[in-house]
Amino acid sequence: MRTEIGLLNDWSQWLVCLVIIFVATLEKFGGTLLAARYAGESWRDAGILGMLMNTRGLMELIVLNIDLDLGVISPTLFAMMVIMALVTTITTAPALQLLSPPVRLLQLHL
Repeated sequence: MRTEIGLLNDWSQWLVCLVIIFVATLEKFGGTLLAARYAGESWRDAGILGMLMNTRGLMELIVLNIDLDLGVISPTLFAMMVIMALVTTITTAPALQLLSPPVRLLQLHL
């Protein structure tokens, strides 16, 4: 709740925020995808695992709050990183729907 989105008041700051979101998504997804493929998973399963790595927003928020308290990051960077954590977490479910096959319900014939 300490996020001040109003600190992002310039298009260049929003551009930096978009780059942070892109890089964070790419590194979490790509790193997990490659590791899962190396471990023998299919491309689809490796992609699903990569997407699931984007749900780690709560852990990121805890670390970001500690960093802000210690003065390691500025309030502006904190706001960018919180937006990144929220965007990557929120977009996980729609992305998983694209990678997962539709679930077929079993029909019981009585």
